Amino acid sequence: MFETLGERLAAALKKITGRGVLRPEDVDAGLREVRLALLEADVNFKVVKEFVERVRARLAGAEISPGLTAPQTVVKAVNDELVELLGGNAEGLRYASRPPTVVMLAGLQGSGKTTTAVKLALLARREGHRPLVVALDFRRPAAVEQLKTLAERQNVAFGTGEEAIAEAARLSCDVVILDTAGRLHVDAELMEELKELKGRVRVTETLLVADSMTGQEAVKVGEAFGKEVGIDGVVLTKLDGDARGGAALSLRVATGQQIRFAGTGEKPDDLEVFLAERMASRILGMGDVLTLIEKAERSIDQTKAAEVEKHLRAGQLSFDDFLSQIRQVRGMGSLEGMLDMVPGGGALKGQLAGADPEREMKRMEAIILSMTPKERANPQLIDGARKRRIARGSGVQPADINRLLKAREAMQKLAKQFGPGRKGKDGRFIEHLGYYDPMTEPVQVKIDVDKVKKWLQQGAQPSEAARSLLKREGILERRAEKSTPTA
Repeated sequence: MFETLGERLAAALKKITGRGVLRPEDVDAGLREVRLALLEADVNFKVVKEFVERVRARLAGAEISPGLTAPQTVVKAVNDELVELLGGNAEGLRYASRPPTVVMLAGLQGSGKTTTAVKLALLARREGHRPLVVALDFRRPAAVEQLKTLAERQNVAFGTGEEAIAEAARLSCDVVILDTAGRLHVDAELMEELKELKGRVRVTETLLVADSMTGQEAVKVGEAFGKEVGIDGVVLTKLDGDARGGAALSLRVATGQQIRFAGTGEKPDDLEVFLAERMASRILGMGDVLTLIEKAERSIDQTKAAEVEKHLRAGQLSFDDFLSQIRQVRGMGSLEGMLDMVPGGGALKGQLAGADPEREMKRMEAIILSMTPKERANPQLIDGARKRRIARGSGVQPADINRLLKAREAMQKLAKQFGPGRKGKDGRFIEHLGYYDPMTEPVQVKIDVDKVKKWLQQGAQPSEAARSLLKREGILERRAEKSTPTA
């Protein structure tokens, strides 16, 4: 998400080269590019104008902050204003003091209300509540059946019609999410229906579900729903497919309400509480490691991960372990989405252009599932005949089987380097030299000289930090003297 906006902002900020005090010409040049980047990202013109002026006022005559360069000072100013523009951090669902909490989802057809209803239900369940999703869209063909299917797939309680709301207490459900009818365009009949529904049902809050792919149209929809129906927040969907992201920056201003949630994919867990600080960081290419960690915590089975790690360290990685890892990584969402959360991930995405990591993981999964349990547990059994059989069963070429076998071997070799007493080319030294950088910390540590000499004789290559300490202790020099040939 936000690829175009992020790339243009990064290019704009690189042009600022002032030193000491930011010169007006540096600021003007940079902000011209920022303005163009925002307009190309489909941000509303008035929003762009106000945003640029606020950044300019923040930078006017500003001294370079201690420890920051001129470009970094501008990045900080832009980041702070982005957070302000996005409305600060949202609070997630607002639960009623007296259950049930009733959340009404409103929006046009195709905005993603039905899938959002189930995603919100799963979020409420993770927070300790028992949700019920209710289908109220009887105009769109198969709308009720779609919500029912999605709810059953995630084991979420389902009901139809307003009478289902009264059933919440009987079903022990304390959160009710209403999937209302939509239209292809905003019209008076739709608005009247929603207003009447709010009059009949004690709604805790109304959330507008807006499709970020529609750009400025999403802003017009937000203004109309806010004025006619009244909304308490926005759910912005399909952000994973919107490279520009202008709607996200305009909707908050247009509606006067916070963007509460962001839909970032098709999977049930691909709904995030909209945290402005993290989103601004992603837009500026600085990543969002905290969200990535939270996704990992939800997706990765710690018991299975510990078991795989144990097998790796023992050099006994089976294809069952490999399959477990593939499925857990896929459970975290798309690789592109994860790279958005890694600082500098945009550059890596460029290198992956044309590649299809998702397809490759599915291919590996198909290959492993075509193996017998004995082959998965003992990969060394897989000979030429078995490779041909597995290739036929999974619809791939024998060369693909070879690549998978090599990938497993590479993982095993890497794991051995980090095993007990062998922690990679640096780690074997760090284990005895101490966990610090000897270039900057004058800490005296006890060195196991005999072990270090043995590793060096075996061809080990220490890091620059470890090499510096070994030289300081005279170990590398002594070894060099011994290895110098005599005339």
